[in-house]
Amino acid sequence: MSKIISGFSKLTKDEKIDWITNNYFQNSSETKNILHQYLNNDEKLQQLHDDFIENTITNFYMPFGVAPNFVINGREYVIPMVIEESSVVAAASLVAKFWSTRGGFKTKVIGTTKIGQVHFMFAGSKKDLEEYFNRNKTELFAATASITKNMEKRGGGILDIILVDKTDKLPNYYQLHATFETKDSMGANFINSCLEAIAKKFEKEDIEIVMSILSNYVPECLVRAEVSCKVEELGGENPQKFADKFLQAVKIAEVEPYRAVTHNKGIMNGIDAVVLATGNDFRAVEAGVHAYASKSGQYTSLSHCEIKDGIFKFWIEVPLALGTVGGLTALHPMAKISLEMLQKPSARVLMQIMAAAGLAQNFAALRALTTKGIQHGHMKMHLQNILNQFNANETEKKEVEAYFDTRTVSHSAVVEKLNSMRKSKINWIDFLDEVSVHKKLSTLNNEMKPVFGMMNSQQMIEHLSAVTKIANGNWKVDVYVSEEKTARRKPFLDTENELQTGFKASFLSDEPSELKFNSIEEAIDDLIEQVNYFIKVFTEEENRTIVHPFFGELNFEYWKKFQVKHFTHHFKQFGLV
Repeated sequence: MSKIISGFSKLTKDEKIDWITNNYFQNSSETKNILHQYLNNDEKLQQLHDDFIENTITNFYMPFGVAPNFVINGREYVIPMVIEESSVVAAASLVAKFWSTRGGFKTKVIGTTKIGQVHFMFAGSKKDLEEYFNRNKTELFAATASITKNMEKRGGGILDIILVDKTDKLPNYYQLHATFETKDSMGANFINSCLEAIAKKFEKEDIEIVMSILSNYVPECLVRAEVSCKVEELGGENPQKFADKFLQAVKIAEVEPYRAVTHNKGIMNGIDAVVLATGNDFRAVEAGVHAYASKSGQYTSLSHCEIKDGIFKFWIEVPLALGTVGGLTALHPMAKISLEMLQKPSARVLMQIMAAAGLAQNFAALRALTTKGIQHGHMKMHLQNILNQFNANETEKKEVEAYFDTRTVSHSAVVEKLNSMRKSKINWIDFLDEVSVHKKLSTLNNEMKPVFGMMNSQQMIEHLSAVTKIANGNWKVDVYVSEEKTARRKPFLDTENELQTGFKASFLSDEPSELKFNSIEEAIDDLIEQVNYFIKVFTEEENRTIVHPFFGELNFEYWKKFQVKHFTHHFKQFGLV
């Protein structure tokens, strides 16, 4: 059946969600629930977000953090950062504090010029074209007068328009290359409106306008940030050795593109986080920055370092076209909060703040790489994520944090430590003990109310049989579990943690299945038969693996671990544990 739809944009939000979940998700009710959880309860605020883009069905949250202790040109800042990558905010904060006692960040704006171009084709005489351009240049400025009036009052506007011959690159190809000053506005709409007015005025029969558009390559909209101190003030056991190694790391990024890309990505961790927090366009910033890194013909480091006369100096020059008025910065409530947190900066000051954030992040990464290695600090930051994954309580977290204070963090090491700390307080059901299982289940009747869930006693027993059939190969469930999901989920089976109330594989229906047997006793007999067959098939084929619909591909040992948790979970459902 075709999933092509006409008129999707005209559907209501609920209709869009219904169509998507019914056509592309196995568990539509669970998906709908998640989508609705991320909608804002404030209808007016949600409508504001809905209007940012088209076909919105919910919101996608990103963490909003802050990095304190930045001192930039003698002024103290707390910098808002929106990013999903752990360690970025912590690293920026630590480096900010480090440099706050060493003079802080020194920054300056080198230029704020932005570029826009009218691209056109002309097959006639270049001399005639030049004469036409020179004769009409004043008229081109005049054509934008109504657009530039307010910008000019703020000190901005069109700085110049020149004719550029590109016919050596592409036959008949020319440009009108315009430079702009847009003050506190990022200026995309302003620039594009000016260019379209210029193109309309310039076009004639033998001049074919191809397009009129701003450029996100802004090599003249440039800002510099720098930190420096005496080498001995860098601290550590051997500050001179650290400085020398740090310098070499930067030099490597200057000459090796493979390293430079990752090096600059670290810089952009800091810059993009502030770009997002302030409602600016991080795709435009990224494009312009990486183009600038390639301006020499080879991709290279954006940051530089030198050690001279006992002084360590580390700096960055980066193009940043930003705005503090208009666009999302004026609409998004969190962008407004970010700008107020930054003490309502002009676009020029915001350029300097972002450059400092990028340099701080780069310093943090290089310091880690050239000392203990990047993974040491990175995995320390992942420790909380691992502990949360395994539902560690506050006491366990404190003990594990203290244990890894002087040890390298790894996922397996954290799991091993947690397991060694935990003593089983759960009366796990031995599902292979036929007598015990039969005795417990025989006490049930269908009048009993479950502690949780909607199944009655017999439906629960038949559910245990059905899932056991998956392991036995008697129930083929059409579910794909990626290796990435298996790697993330499977370690849970090695823990002492229980299946949480509400746990349900996506292929199962929301409502309990219809009964298969005439009585609970018949259902119990079938369950025991399925368990015995489970043992048989895995014993006969010791390398046998079967895909579990949630945990992925499991062998006999892991299927047994799952069955213990699964039986215990449902025995608790009816107070049998």
